[in-house]
Amino acid sequence: MGKTLKKSVVDLISECRHRSTEKEVIGCLKGLFEKTNNGMVSYELGHEYEKLGKNKEAVKYYEEAEFLFGQDSFKNMARAAINNIVIEALIAENRKKGSKK
Repeated sequence: MGKTLKKSVVDLISECRHRSTEKEVIGCLKGLFEKTNNGMVSYELGHEYEKLGKNKEAVKYYEEAEFLFGQDSFKNMARAAINNIVIEALIAENRKKGSKK
């Protein structure tokens, strides 16, 4: 049963990704997340927000995904996404400080 459920969630995520606009994609994923409370859906929401540069929202969904995932490999994937956002923010801040000198 678990494998079928995961496949159907993956299929539903794919359907959301094929929406016309980012707003529609996010709206579809949010609706799916409300119905499923699934870590992969939360991860995909984080990814969509990250693509839009909305890092605060992205981290929120990545953290939720990390909490919801059962397997360590998926938890690590979510944690890596969070770490990448933090690292990119630090690099951007250092560049900003460097250009002021």
